[in-house]
Amino acid sequence: MKKFLLAALLASVLGGCFILRRTQLQNCEFRLAGTSIKEIALTYLRLAINIDVTNPNRIDVVLDRMRFDLYVNDEHVANGVSNLKTRIPSGGSVKISPVVTLDYAQVGTAIISTIKNLGAKYKIVGTVYFDTPLGTMSFPVTIVER
Repeated sequence: MKKFLLAALLASVLGGCFILRRTQLQNCEFRLAGTSIKEIALTYLRLAINIDVTNPNRIDVVLDRMRFDLYVNDEHVANGVSNLKTRIPSGGSVKISPVVTLDYAQVGTAIISTIKNLGAKYKIVGTVYFDTPLGTMSFPVTIVER
């Protein structure tokens, strides 16, 4: 009986540490760090969206996945997903680079707006997800870059 209670106590403590490591993701800072072209085709362009994630916490955190919408000058241009489980060390940064496809037919208004304004404002509105033994948890993320 004592062994069972000790095992149950140990499992709850380890599970609590696991959840704490995951929930600390909400304190991380997300910053757009540029893009790189992956493929150019007649009807679309594939871009890697480089996002720096900085962990200010005292413990490592894990980002399981991220879903987001990309806006240029407030015009929706693409959806993106990053499904990589990424460990972010305490006090460190990592770069995630989800790939998005921009259909030329859908980005026309954003291109005209960029030309008129002599520049572009990029915005990523998304959700980051982290898995726990109790299920998936999430919280919203917004990144704005001018």
